[in-house]
Amino acid sequence: SIIAVSRRNAEKARQLLFHLSNYFRKNLKRSEELSTLKAELDHLNSYLEIEKVRFEEQLEIKTEIDESLLNKKIPTFTIQPLVENAIKHGISKLFSGGKVEIKIYRRNGTLQIDVKDNAGLYDPQGEHGLGIQIVDKRIKNLAGEKYGVKIECKPNEETVATVLLPAGGLE
Repeated sequence: SIIAVSRRNAEKARQLLFHLSNYFRKNLKRSEELSTLKAELDHLNSYLEIEKVRFEEQLEIKTEIDESLLNKKIPTFTIQPLVENAIKHGISKLFSGGKVEIKIYRRNGTLQIDVKDNAGLYDPQGEHGLGIQIVDKRIKNLAGEKYGVKIECKPNEETVATVLLPAGGLE
C-alpha cells in the first residue's frame, strides 16, 4: 500500500510510514499488561490509518468515546485485535460499504467497548475466533470471570464484539 501511494502522493506516503513506525514501536514497547484507554486508542489509530489507505472508500470508521474514560487502565492489545478481526474477517469480504463502529462508554457498572461491523460474517469455529479467545482469557485473568469478550452476530448483517471491564478500569 505504501509503495503504491508513494508513486502518487509522497506526503501521504510519509504519513503512512509515520503511522506504520508508530504502530510497530508501540507493539515492541508494550511489555506492560495494562495501558490507558488513551494509549490503546492511539495504537488503534495508527493501525486504522494504514487500513484506510488499503481499503479506501470501502472502509468507514465511526467512533463514540466517553472521554472521561481515557485515563482508565485496560489490558494492552484489547481493542486493536477486535477491530482487526472486524476488518480482516468481515469488511474485507464486502465489495463496498464496509463500516466499523467503535463505542466506549459506561454501562451498568462496567466499562464497555463495542466493536461493530456491518458484514455479519463471524464464525466462532473460524480462524478469527482464536484472537478473540486470547483477549477474553487475558481480561478474565486480570479482572475476573464476569468480565471479558462476548460476540453477537446477525449473519450477513452485523457482528458486535463487546468487551466488559470494571467501570474504574484495572490497577
